[in-house]
Amino acid sequence: MDSSLTPTYFTALHDEAFSLLVESRDYIAKVRAQREQRSLDQSGYLDVTLETMRLTTRLTQVMAWILAQRAVHSEELTPEEGASRAYQLSGQAVCLDNVSGQAGHLPEELRELLQRSYQLYQRVSRLESQINGRMSAPEGTPERQPSDGTPYLRPVTTSDQNPRTAY
Repeated sequence: MDSSLTPTYFTALHDEAFSLLVESRDYIAKVRAQREQRSLDQSGYLDVTLETMRLTTRLTQVMAWILAQRAVHSEELTPEEGASRAYQLSGQAVCLDNVSGQAGHLPEELRELLQRSYQLYQRVSRLESQINGRMSAPEGTPERQPSDGTPYLRPVTTSDQNPRTAY
């Protein structure tokens, strides 16, 4: 499959994650320089360090997942391999903890990066769940229908691809 045909949502997701990764790298370098200048106290520095590690973990997980999905699309991995445990998001206990990242004593720039990375991780997690759900549905399985008789609006991709291969 031609990698230039990568679905738009994966390209946009990759670009967003990469941009956030660069912003985070620049922020971490700035914090390191501030620490060397002693403008942060020990406790504040430890809190910032903990949250920058959370930020880094989220972005690492997201980028690894996106790269695996791109490998599926370019046929370097099979769809089954791409949906396997080896390529799934992990670190949910750390990555889905959003409470400590909202602490008022953290720098505003870090809180904003944490919030954006949290939202990105959640979106990728939902996308992963949709792909895994489509992969686990047997071929020819009828669409789910709500019990109340209302029409079911199935999730759609931004392409006309078969949902089993929507990478």
